Amino acid sequence: MDRFGQTEFEEMIGAARSPSERRGIASRAAKLLGKARLSAAKRIPFLLPVQGPLRDLDGGMVVSIYAVSHDPLILYTPIGGARPLSTVAAIGRRLAKRRATLLLSPNWTLERPHVVSRMGADLAWYRQRFPLHELIFLCNTEEERRLVAAAGGTAIVSNHNLMVSEEMFRPLPDVPVVFDAVYNGRISHTKRHYLALDIERLVHITFSIGEVAPAGARAFIRRLQVQSPLHHIANPIVDGMTAKLTTPEVNRVYNQAAVGLCLSAEEGAMYSSMEYLLAGLPIVSTPSLGGRDVFFDPDYCMIVEPEPAAIRRAVERLRDRAIPREEIRGRTLEKVRAGRLELTAYLSALKRRLGSSDPPFSQWPFQGAGTLMRWATLRQHAREIAPFKPPLHRV
Repeated sequence: MDRFGQTEFEEMIGAARSPSERRGIASRAAKLLGKARLSAAKRIPFLLPVQGPLRDLDGGMVVSIYAVSHDPLILYTPIGGARPLSTVAAIGRRLAKRRATLLLSPNWTLERPHVVSRMGADLAWYRQRFPLHELIFLCNTEEERRLVAAAGGTAIVSNHNLMVSEEMFRPLPDVPVVFDAVYNGRISHTKRHYLALDIERLVHITFSIGEVAPAGARAFIRRLQVQSPLHHIANPIVDGMTAKLTTPEVNRVYNQAAVGLCLSAEEGAMYSSMEYLLAGLPIVSTPSLGGRDVFFDPDYCMIVEPEPAAIRRAVERLRDRAIPREEIRGRTLEKVRAGRLELTAYLSALKRRLGSSDPPFSQWPFQGAGTLMRWATLRQHAREIAPFKPPLHRV
């Protein structure tokens, strides 16, 4: 078994049911081609010119950009992958002639020295190319901050789970608990679903983002469907694939479960871990990199070894304790509010440093989760940002 459980994931998928499915799962050439395309897509933003007919070649790239302030221009955007600044380079090229500060939020752990080392070279490239811009990393852990700083980046610790909406995720007193646990995890070997299969009553929220070939994803769904009559997939299934749930639907599923599961060994800070806590669920987690444990409390969060029996025992223990959901939510919100106050003060000071005469932020500046994580093409975001020009007297 490798560190993410690749072997167990392939065993869950099992044998394909048709020649076409076997080709889809086994085709190494297709996987290599996909990796080559992804690698090329990561390089393109660093190669395109600021002016000329080729400048918009990557304009169809889908990114998330949230304007914290238009004057001065402060943008928030998630980063990730093996070359985290690829999307930043694409964004920066469209703002080359404007002063701008980009707040970069890692959606996958930067506790990977080889990735951060290469990122250091990209940082130097970016500063030389776009001297009017400032990049600030909002790191999920202190170790991330240390690694980014060592690579020459400006970084503070501000876990991205602060962005999860307590309005959308909350206890629903009228919803009965019918499952021992819920696991919100995409179809990926990194999510280690097999660790949960010993739990007696389990509900899955799962979907594909393309990490697994469609045939493999369908085989994975079939495997979950036949696991146990007491296990359930909450997502609608269309043509053998799961469809995404709306946010209110996800929150309702959380409220049907006694415990939330976090089973990956490495990822980002895992938004769903905060969603569980705000819905009032205790958590069973494995040890992990990425920062999802920043808001954990030992009174209602257990970190156990990545073994199915250990996961099941921890779930049963927390289930039987029946900790009041409002208590878990309330104590989590105390930590969240402290973190938000700290980041709000930092951003107010940043505005002053950048020459703004506006008053400090009077409230949390990341209002509305749907707006914050709105994914659109670079072209669309650029069109929306363009009308907000700084006054002519600004330097």
